[in-house]
Amino acid sequence: MKSGLKIAAVAIMILSVLNLYSASKKSINPQIIEKNAGDISFVYITAGSFRMGRDVTGMDYSPSRIVKISRGFWIGRYEITQRKYRDVTGQNPCSGSRYGEGDELPVYNISWYDAVEFCNLLSEQNGLKPYYKIYRSDSEGDNISANDELKWKVRLNKSANGFRLPTEAEWEYACMGTADCDFYWGKSDSWDVSGKYAWHMFNAGQKRYNDGRFWWVKYHKVKKPGLKKPNSFGIYDMSGNVAEWCFDRYSDKYYSEGKTEDPDGTDGDFTYRVVRGGSILDAPKDLAGYKRWPVGPFEKIGTNGIRVVLPE
Repeated sequence: MKSGLKIAAVAIMILSVLNLYSASKKSINPQIIEKNAGDISFVYITAGSFRMGRDVTGMDYSPSRIVKISRGFWIGRYEITQRKYRDVTGQNPCSGSRYGEGDELPVYNISWYDAVEFCNLLSEQNGLKPYYKIYRSDSEGDNISANDELKWKVRLNKSANGFRLPTEAEWEYACMGTADCDFYWGKSDSWDVSGKYAWHMFNAGQKRYNDGRFWWVKYHKVKKPGLKKPNSFGIYDMSGNVAEWCFDRYSDKYYSEGKTEDPDGTDGDFTYRVVRGGSILDAPKDLAGYKRWPVGPFEKIGTNGIRVVLPE
């Protein structure tokens, strides 16, 4: 080969490598729209329809149905941190917890009541109109549980521009999009594959061995949000790390009787609210985007946290 041709061939190879590197640095979704509000990073989720739930007889996420989200919304790219929660409320509920204390770690050990109050305080601090109307002293509160001593009545101000919790439908749509699989990364619940995207029971603690053989994982700790791979919308830790409160009242008939357009989670009496996403205490198979957990709104279970939403 002539020297000039050799130089040209080398130049082409270098350009090809540079192009591959450039492509690898691009967002996994070039259509991601971002903004910051109140020093929180948000991504925009466009209006659309998706298949919510799955068809598994006897489960509370069955039967699946097509749900329409008629208006786009902004959702936090990361879970709310302990620093942010303390700056807004003056408290850190994670102080002294075995699951980890630190400014950059996600907040947890909060009730649903704490979560809606946080949203309103955050709105006020940023000059926004609070989304929730909270009646703390109403003896005829919403929650029918005899174990709930608070029973706040919480109503929506849908014309407000403040921060709020996602609805179940919004959360699942933001987690899975239109993907027809169990997880936002695909179908695999193996430790290795799920571990690229989520902190869970088998990778969030210290491995223990018995006679040189792997035995169990103990001493689980929450992790700084954003260390794993994001989903297709560029959102981090929607599965694992801390579970996330949704606004909705829990019903095991939600999928068979719920609304198919903009369900807002306000229907009927209830004992529980809903958390989504699973946490460091859940196995990979339990991180499926359609799975849901009923939790009393007054309960401060160790691994339930917050991801906030803003209207478009």
